[in-house]
Amino acid sequence: MLMLNRLKNLLPEIKMSFFLILISTFLILFFNKNLKEILIDNEEIIIKILYLTVIAVGISTVIHFLIPVDFVKKHLQQNKFIYLFYATVFGILTPGPVYAIYPIVLVLKKKGIQNPILVSYLTGQTIVGPARIPFEVGLFGLKFFIYRIILSLIMGPLAGILYIFISKFFPDKR
Repeated sequence: MLMLNRLKNLLPEIKMSFFLILISTFLILFFNKNLKEILIDNEEIIIKILYLTVIAVGISTVIHFLIPVDFVKKHLQQNKFIYLFYATVFGILTPGPVYAIYPIVLVLKKKGIQNPILVSYLTGQTIVGPARIPFEVGLFGLKFFIYRIILSLIMGPLAGILYIFISKFFPDKR
């Protein structure tokens, strides 16, 4: 009983982590896979993910110290279209895969930045991201990439606006 109470009090992120570890363990046992072999086969990607996560945590720490709470309260707590647009642009300019961006978003959320702005930021980052630029320009041409940037600059703020609209019917828990 005490164990169940402790589990109920854990953060949702920890609960999800335990769930994923449990599912992974089940799959490894069910399919009779060697964990050491899996780790060795995926060593390169594991190191890359850890490296990017450390960079993301470093960036989020810098953001924590560089963005004053007063600035956030004055400018970024309102869901104005221009802030949704700025968030999209910053998302487009933020390097790294989306899983490495979550520590940054978490710090921004703790600073008081509203969810629609965070949605616009994540949308801009996931749609474009600077690491994709050389591949897209090289493979599909500059015109294709420019169209994608224009569409991203529309889709990011639109995602934030849709978030505002949907949250009127299904409000966020604070």
